[in-house]
Amino acid sequence: MTTNEDNLQENLEKKITEAEMEAQIEENKTKEEANSSFDAEVVEKQEPAAPKKTEMSKARKIWRRVLIWLVVLAITFSGGFFLDSLMRYGPEKALVEVLKSDLQVSQDEITTLQAEIERLGPFEDQNTALKEDNAAITTHLTLLSVRAAVADATLAIVQDRMPDAKLALDKVGSSLDSLKTMLNKDQVEVVDNMIQRHQLILIELNDDGFSAITDLEVLATKLNTLENTLYAAP
Repeated sequence: MTTNEDNLQENLEKKITEAEMEAQIEENKTKEEANSSFDAEVVEKQEPAAPKKTEMSKARKIWRRVLIWLVVLAITFSGGFFLDSLMRYGPEKALVEVLKSDLQVSQDEITTLQAEIERLGPFEDQNTALKEDNAAITTHLTLLSVRAAVADATLAIVQDRMPDAKLALDKVGSSLDSLKTMLNKDQVEVVDNMIQRHQLILIELNDDGFSAITDLEVLATKLNTLENTLYAAP
């Protein structure tokens, strides 16, 4: 032990002795002062000591680092997933919005067209009826034209105007061909019979004018019957 340490110990023992003597003297003081001093000492002794900081164990430090890295990885993965979803589905979402807009426009156009069809429906019915009336009138006019041509041919033969008779018969033939396209199946058979009669008249015109006149009268009768069938009032 060094000299300094000896001196320090002697001083400490001296102070302790002096403290014991002072304590003996203090015992003779009043009870209130002794109690007060005792309470102060008790309070001082009972004052809690500052808690010692416990060092974190190595395993706990490792586990704490692992948790931090797991949190970082989770945040990174979530951010990557969100970015991937945004880049992958963003254009498709925009395309869906465009398609929805186009579909709405198409539906609006369909609605407009349906309204227009409903508005024009009565006119379409009227147009159909007018077409039917026009077809009937055209057929009737063609039939009357054939009858007129038959009458002209008959008159020309009677007056011995053969060139005029041939012109009239040519008109009869073309008019019968047109009339055939305007009638139904049953009526077409009647017109075919008239066409055969017309061809016979053309043959007879060069050989026997009287037979031609007779066949023209038969043809006129058939045309009159057809007209009555198609247009006679009920």
